[in-house]
Amino acid sequence: MQDVELVDVTDGPRAPGRPRTWLPPSPPDDPPAARPAGSARARRRRWLAVLVVVALVVAGVVVGRAAAPAPPAVVAPGMLAPLDGPPWARWRIPVARSADVLAATDALVVSGVRDRRFQVSGYDEGSGERLWTRDLGPVAGTRPLTGCPHAAADVGPVVLCVVEPPVGAGGWSHGTVPFPAPDERWAQVSALDAATGDVLGRWTVSGRLAAVERVGDDLVVLRVGADGHARVGRYAGADGRRLWWYRGTSPLRLREGIVSGSELRVNDSFVLLQGWSATVLDAADGDELTATPARSFVVGSLSDEVFGTWSSSDGGVVHDRAGRPLFTSRALFPTLTASDGDPPGVLVMDEGGTLVGRSVPDGAVLWRHDTYRAARAQAGGHLLLLGVDGYQVVAARTGAVEWQSPERVLMWWAPLTDGTLVLGAGRSGTGRPTMEARRLADGELEWVLPVEEGVRSVSAVGGHLVLRSRDELILLA
Repeated sequence: MQDVELVDVTDGPRAPGRPRTWLPPSPPDDPPAARPAGSARARRRRWLAVLVVVALVVAGVVVGRAAAPAPPAVVAPGMLAPLDGPPWARWRIPVARSADVLAATDALVVSGVRDRRFQVSGYDEGSGERLWTRDLGPVAGTRPLTGCPHAAADVGPVVLCVVEPPVGAGGWSHGTVPFPAPDERWAQVSALDAATGDVLGRWTVSGRLAAVERVGDDLVVLRVGADGHARVGRYAGADGRRLWWYRGTSPLRLREGIVSGSELRVNDSFVLLQGWSATVLDAADGDELTATPARSFVVGSLSDEVFGTWSSSDGGVVHDRAGRPLFTSRALFPTLTASDGDPPGVLVMDEGGTLVGRSVPDGAVLWRHDTYRAARAQAGGHLLLLGVDGYQVVAARTGAVEWQSPERVLMWWAPLTDGTLVLGAGRSGTGRPTMEARRLADGELEWVLPVEEGVRSVSAVGGHLVLRSRDELILLA
């Protein structure tokens, strides 16, 4: 971002700064072996020594607790790490428009296809220095699954990448099945050290591959069997060890060459397989929590602790963590891009033109709010609603409107929040795009920054504020 004049419109308190990286102390060594008992006087001397040592240790612990840095805050997926003031361009690197970016431990990782080969590079979070580059080999022309799966959260110290090589002579045959299906092929999975790029493990997965998603340090893979039924497996990311396996009870919806109208969605709690039916599995062990009968239109939706299934004929049911039905509802879950789960016990649902807050687990209606805007983020007990011309903030527990953006501005990027501030698109008096920071609690303007010409997206990546132009990535901090 170019040097600009900063307009600070208030002296209000700032959000706490990003804590420094902190590591816990190493575990203590094994306790010493017991010694033979000595005389009473020796025992008294030892007890006195022990009391002195304990007093010194307690004093040291008190001082250590006061001086030790706090552990780093966990940033919810899609949210920003706490901002301690207006951000500035820490660094920028050339990045192709088609490249993907994810956050890992102390690094940003950029991946993409270049000259028909899949390349991955790691950049230092603080300086933007390129730490490593790894060529993971040639890729197939369509490469629908090639990439490094991730959500909006930091993936940690290991990056998992999937590469679909081209099918050469003597490779996989298309096979013979009684319906159109994805061709048989294989993909190579590489586990990379985010700090060095070293290959920690490499394994392959094969079959009629339809989708690959990451859960924790593992991958969930969806295949299509010869009978049209789904095969879903969870595999350890480092070595490909299979953790669980599931075969779908209903055939997937298929058309020539691809799986149509079907998808695999995951979070830390659930795996959703959606096709002619909606099947939800326990992400930990693959147990089937629910499976709806085959219908002409079935929708599944996941939250952190509950999930829902809807069909055009039977309506919807919200289920708990174990798959037990909680209550029925005609509404769907909104597509939240960021949520810290606050307040607990409140589930926001979308009836189409009306948002509804319901209590969990009894499903009692807490509030209703008629709006043309869509719920996009939930943080700090507030719900952020986005429309094409602005955004609005309502109380997640009561549905009361708290404030909204004062001017009608094209929302060319979705507002972001760190739980204290909301960053949204604005426009200066001369028509130049700006970034406005308002307090989430009351909408008071904190600061305004001009946005550099050519910026096409503003997003949160693992807690980082990232701007993308046609051929650059800019990290703000």
